[in-house]
Amino acid sequence: MGKEDSRALLMRGLGFLAIFLLGAFSCNRESTRMHAIPLRMLWAWESPQDLRFLTDGEGVAFLAGEMHFEGHSTRWQPRRNPLKVNPATPLMAVIRLESHSAVLDESQERELVHRAMQCMKLPGVLGIQIDFDAVPSERSWYAQAVRRLRTTLPDKAPLTITALGSWCWDDPWIDGLPADEAVPMLFRMSAGESDIRRRLSRGEDVRVGLASHSWGVSTDEPLPALKKGRRIYAFHPGSWTESAWQEIREKLR
Repeated sequence: MGKEDSRALLMRGLGFLAIFLLGAFSCNRESTRMHAIPLRMLWAWESPQDLRFLTDGEGVAFLAGEMHFEGHSTRWQPRRNPLKVNPATPLMAVIRLESHSAVLDESQERELVHRAMQCMKLPGVLGIQIDFDAVPSERSWYAQAVRRLRTTLPDKAPLTITALGSWCWDDPWIDGLPADEAVPMLFRMSAGESDIRRRLSRGEDVRVGLASHSWGVSTDEPLPALKKGRRIYAFHPGSWTESAWQEIREKLR
């Protein structure tokens, strides 16, 4: 093999390496849609919430409503309790999905999209988060629903999902979904909790790029070892207090 052939092979190899590294970087790079979402987010669930103690750089992902699927029917349960925030606090509307022997058809998919678009009209809402513990038989429908949401929501609006811990490691079926973020739920894990905590303590990262920019934790469980610099979603059972927020914020420093 001549020098020119060797040089050509070397340049070709370097080109392939550059393409591979660019692809890997792109897969793990956070979506630009998420830039408007603070790195400290409180989950405000179905309890009266007064979050006017929050400061700049802190936001709220609040339960906007629950969708209950049963058979072919869909029932929407809007938030029942008051939510008080400062006018400038960035908000993300969370829609919780509950499936009860549901068919999960196209009409239910359309209803989800409709409710998400209605939530986008609420004051201060920048994006949508879907919370659904989809079992294997529901994943195809859920993936299609996420794709439809992404094409229907405003282009600049973030679309995020919550993710069971197993989805971010050994069962990474969410990889490739057109969401802007998947939040690993590192609490109430039940099955596999000890294994996930052990992996995190060893410095192992998630195996899904979509889930590599955030963590979901709770104030009433020990914090696992977390890689720094990621968005944190913090859950608190019941109504948040300023002291509860300050305590978890200090632990996350």
